[in-house]
Amino acid sequence: MINVFNKINKFFLLLNKSLFSVFVRFHYSQFGEDIVLAELLKNELRAGFFVDIGCYHPIKYSNTYRLYKKGWRGINVDMEEDKISLFNIIRPGDYNVLSAVSDKQENVTLYRYGKYGVGSTIDPGCAAKTTEKIFDKQQVLTKTLNEIIEKSPYKGNQIDILSIDVEGMDFRVLNSLDFELYKPKIIIIEDHNTNIETVLKTNISIFLINKGYVLRSWTFYSLIFILPNADILKKREHLSMIDKN
Repeated sequence: MINVFNKINKFFLLLNKSLFSVFVRFHYSQFGEDIVLAELLKNELRAGFFVDIGCYHPIKYSNTYRLYKKGWRGINVDMEEDKISLFNIIRPGDYNVLSAVSDKQENVTLYRYGKYGVGSTIDPGCAAKTTEKIFDKQQVLTKTLNEIIEKSPYKGNQIDILSIDVEGMDFRVLNSLDFELYKPKIIIIEDHNTNIETVLKTNISIFLINKGYVLRSWTFYSLIFILPNADILKKREHLSMIDKN
């Protein structure tokens, strides 16, 4: 009789666990990048410095909004005026910059596919490949990432998290940063390749691996690289790097 009771009790416990347990993993970023960051970062970390290039929107699809809510602050950069204006309204605690970013200063054409849309680019090759109808074209002046940081309140500060999503210009943005001075502890960067073998052979991966980074996660279009033993990472990340070596 006791055995039957225990089996019934166990059945209802399992049923309750499967049907009524609350398990919500809400994310702001497009592909859950901020959830991955939550798994990588120390739980007690309440402040840090991020740089978000191609920031798009202060909340929607944002890799940094969850951090902002926790107390982090940083630099947001986008080449469209409406987008930066919205950041100034919603995230006034950040340093928000209107600029296109590249590895040198030059005048380029900005191709837009909507008044406030995704996919805007200054890469002519990227623009030529899209099937979307061009909304308008604008002439803009590029700046290097170094130049932007040097003119900000964060000059000289090592970057905790660098997020880059700039439609074909990602590698050139990387090349515009002084890694000796600003070497980011975590880098989120866009890549549209669909298999890991190709991903590891790209200029971005080779560049970062040669600088000591490890590819820790891959969320659809976003690669997440970490700097082993960075002080913002959970202890288990340090141990996993030791295991790989």
